[in-house]
Amino acid sequence: MKTIIFTIILLSVLIFPIQAKTLNPNPNEAIPFSEYPDLKIVPFNTTSNRENYPVPDFSFKTVPTTIMTSYYDYMPGSYEGFPYGLQSTIGSGYYLTWFGTASTTANRRQYYAYINSSGVNESWGTISNYDIWQGYGNCTVHPATGDCFATWHEDGDATGYFGTTFVYDDYALLGIPGFWSTVTYLPPNLPDEYNWPYFYVGPSPMGTDYLRLYQVSKNFTNDAWENPCEDMRIMYIDLENTPTADLSPMLNMANWTTQWPMYYWRYKSCRPYSQAFAIDYENPGRVAIIGYAVWLEGDLGDMPVDEGFFVWESNDYGTTWDGSNIHGDGPGEIIYVVENIPQFEDNSGNIVDEVEVQLAGCHNTAVYDNDGSLHLTFLQQYGFTDDAGDFYYYNHFLPQAEAVWTGTEWEYHEVPGMPGIDPWSGHTVPWEIVGNDTILYTTVGFSKYTGTSNIFHENNQRNTVNLDNNWMVQLWSDGTYVQLAEDGDPAYQAYAEHPILYISVSSDNGQTWSDVIELTDIYSTLYNFSNEITVYPNLSNHIVDMGNNYGLVYLYYYDDNSFGSFAQSGQGQNTGGQLNYCEVQILFPDSISIDPAHYNPISLVSNNPNPFFETTRINFTTKKTYQEAAIKIYNPKGQLINTLEVNHGGNPFEGFGIWNGKDLKGKDVTNGIYLYRVEVDGSSYVNKMLLAR
Repeated sequence: MKTIIFTIILLSVLIFPIQAKTLNPNPNEAIPFSEYPDLKIVPFNTTSNRENYPVPDFSFKTVPTTIMTSYYDYMPGSYEGFPYGLQSTIGSGYYLTWFGTASTTANRRQYYAYINSSGVNESWGTISNYDIWQGYGNCTVHPATGDCFATWHEDGDATGYFGTTFVYDDYALLGIPGFWSTVTYLPPNLPDEYNWPYFYVGPSPMGTDYLRLYQVSKNFTNDAWENPCEDMRIMYIDLENTPTADLSPMLNMANWTTQWPMYYWRYKSCRPYSQAFAIDYENPGRVAIIGYAVWLEGDLGDMPVDEGFFVWESNDYGTTWDGSNIHGDGPGEIIYVVENIPQFEDNSGNIVDEVEVQLAGCHNTAVYDNDGSLHLTFLQQYGFTDDAGDFYYYNHFLPQAEAVWTGTEWEYHEVPGMPGIDPWSGHTVPWEIVGNDTILYTTVGFSKYTGTSNIFHENNQRNTVNLDNNWMVQLWSDGTYVQLAEDGDPAYQAYAEHPILYISVSSDNGQTWSDVIELTDIYSTLYNFSNEITVYPNLSNHIVDMGNNYGLVYLYYYDDNSFGSFAQSGQGQNTGGQLNYCEVQILFPDSISIDPAHYNPISLVSNNPNPFFETTRINFTTKKTYQEAAIKIYNPKGQLINTLEVNHGGNPFEGFGIWNGKDLKGKDVTNGIYLYRVEVDGSSYVNKMLLAR
């Protein structure tokens, strides 16, 4: 059997670094599994069948530019937020924030930069004027004044303070950045320690001349079972949104309202990891927490939410959080199952009945589109659960994806869509039957960066949106070519220490996604990335409309000087790396011609009888008239057994074929499961049947 693979590997330990602290491992404890007999690994782009939505045209408005050299080579931006703030009314530049260390002995500090409309770094430096351990910051901009709000957490060794802080920059004072206010220390609520803070600006119930500023953070303190819980604390304040607004009231904690909507989850040891906060700007008042929950001590009764994806929406600007507005996709951690067409084996050598799809990467961003659907990025993994209850994932199949809450139901989209279509779920999958071959496409949606590739959330997926145009962008650091180099493919040895920043775009609110822009490829003709190690990307929270269907996104990433995170695990050399920013212009098509990986004109396929003894009739109907059709029979290994004559029956929307249980030579085949593939005008649908004489 000829097999083609595209590769992603994710190991299973979940580690949350904060100062010198580490949270407990990934509760899923997924086990990598990579025994694939008779498989040949080849690059994805040689077999892509998404010709109708190819790589979009793109260019650099500002080429990658270094701000500083930092010796802390781990995730300089925040986990689930947007460390960018774009000016709109006053000012025409943008802020960004990150943490770094200026030398091998310096404290980790929170920095900012202000980039003007020409893409020039106009001002940068540390935000606070005192030198203690800081990090995981986030920022946003006050629309009417152009002032920047910034927040981070810190470990105050001298003061004993552990928690989050915030400031604002009075840009409107002179029309230039750098006038940061006095730092405000948020109450730590000890013994609970809230860290990893984010700022968000949204509509206010006080009207259009006001805005509501949200500061959200998560609890570092373990629950009663010594498990991480990370319940979210939400603080908000309503501020004037006028050019002359006085922002100093935000520095007085008495003006803030504080809520702990998820605190009771701790008493059930229910961990909401991969939780993000989002604001629906098209429907003022609606905000949400979206993520993925697990039960660390099992079912303790009256659980707050099922295991799996969940969304908790508030319809009054986050003022109240009603438990009836929690919507899970459970029960259980399995997202959906797909048919085991490749005939994968388990750890005992048995062919599994079905392949499970579960979460493989978290701590990513979430955005509402202009239809009111909420999108959360994540990484999928395909695998199986053995008799002991252990989950094994096939470490060559972990594609990028998004979980979408439409307001009434959950949807899951692969990003970009895979070449095959699973007949059970209707989802795209990284395998299909082509001729006599079962083809496997491996996708590696995280960087495989040594020292952090075993961290559950390290893939750093980011998404952003333009609400006026149905545009969306998804960004991640991809390790496909790194894996191909590890597999010994001579064509990819140059990528052994070079993950690539990938971008996929959508013009229809995420229903379909383009083939990937390999932004930082070593053979790029736009910029020389050949000596860079591009990891830990972060993205602006808005796509700027440049006209003529061009959108502009702002991003930064870390270019390490040595492959592997020295700060995180001692891997690689402690030689530092560069914090680089750039501005990317992308062409968004007016409309998308959907290819077979995204749209199937076949509306119904069935065979009757099933099981069958002598003959079975395979029927299909289509959504439109068709020109060419074929029905092919395969054994479970993907080998072609027979090709049937298609009868049209005089109806241009229907067709059928009859199989008598014989092969191409007219000989009876043995009893068992067989697959039939209906092909109509380039699209296909696969289903199974049982021959039982």
